[in-house]
Amino acid sequence: MALSEGVQASLRYKVYSATALSSTSELSPASDPGSSAGQLLRRVSHSLNLRKNTYQSQEIRDDRQVGDFRHGTRRVEGSITGELSPGTYFDLIEAVLRATKTATITRSNAVFTSVEADNGTSTFTFAADDPVDQGFAVGDLVRFNSLSEAGNNRNFVITGFSGTSNRVMAVTPAPTTMTADSAFGITRPGSRARIPASSHASRLFAFEDYDGATDISRLFTECRMTGLRLSMPAEGMDTIELMAMGRGMTVYTGGSAPFFASPTAITSSGITAGANGKVLVNGTAVGVITGFDVSVSMNADAPSVRGQTFVPDILLGTANVTGTVTALFENSTLLGNFTAEDEISLLVWSDAGSSTTADAIVVYLPRIKFGAADVQRSGEGAQSITLPFQALRYLGSGIGIQQTTIQIHDTADS
Repeated sequence: MALSEGVQASLRYKVYSATALSSTSELSPASDPGSSAGQLLRRVSHSLNLRKNTYQSQEIRDDRQVGDFRHGTRRVEGSITGELSPGTYFDLIEAVLRATKTATITRSNAVFTSVEADNGTSTFTFAADDPVDQGFAVGDLVRFNSLSEAGNNRNFVITGFSGTSNRVMAVTPAPTTMTADSAFGITRPGSRARIPASSHASRLFAFEDYDGATDISRLFTECRMTGLRLSMPAEGMDTIELMAMGRGMTVYTGGSAPFFASPTAITSSGITAGANGKVLVNGTAVGVITGFDVSVSMNADAPSVRGQTFVPDILLGTANVTGTVTALFENSTLLGNFTAEDEISLLVWSDAGSSTTADAIVVYLPRIKFGAADVQRSGEGAQSITLPFQALRYLGSGIGIQQTTIQIHDTADS
């Protein structure tokens, strides 16, 4: 009999049509989500497993032995870890944020009439309409095309808006100076999601671990996404961990495995990495950040009840967004942000390649506070500072800044 090999295993998922859980019954996988379609998911590892509460008899017996042992409430628990690639994980990210994603925005000179660029002020200026009203926001990656100045047909990230009807759009990197051009297009590609102020979406997923060597599938059912962690080092691949909690597991073998028989192939996008992209603090690019990680925890609860072995619901609480910035100790700016209890914005743009039009992931935190600023004295070389932070909902009135705690833009999500 063949032994299980990691290289022959695959992870698949599918979104349920249902969004609510019944407290007294479980959904039949054959009906919802159904065995058709599904999506193969890239991964480094996953720890999804069925867990059960157990308890044993405390009865004191004259034979001096344990007389009974029982299984109690069951839950699916674990996480999926992968290397961050655009277009791969956004369904799950959107579910963690309880958001409803905003799809691609495409506009042209038909809306804005013309656009000019200024390298010194790092801005584009439109001649008509209002880019904020058209759906563009701070933290968006946008891509121009068909401009006469070829160097501006590339990716930019929006850092602010000003002027009449918000027509002056500040960006990074600084564009090439250009006179008004009346034949162009501008796109905010892919999808953007942020924690909403209301109408929080609830989603259910089924995950299938299929072992091709043993022909055994474990289908984890009625799962909610309960958190995520993004880790972006100075060197190496960016990584993502996505946490899930579910209600049950069904095992399939032989002709019944895999359950999702014809899933969509894995994505083919590149992996984002430390050398590609930018880090902005308060809208200004900085070159001393050595690492960034951010976590979103939904404080999930799946309570036990009497009379059934599955939980009645998986309850999601407040989205707690925390993280850590590490940097080379250069000056007093970051240290001062901590000591003065400053509220600052942080944007991390990570490309999946070296092209100026490469797909990317952009994480925007409009309001964070550092909780510490620890300087490590070690060795003779560069010294570092570690700054854990708490992210907060933005409550200001900055133009084009959404009132959210975290916004994530994936340019390859369709």
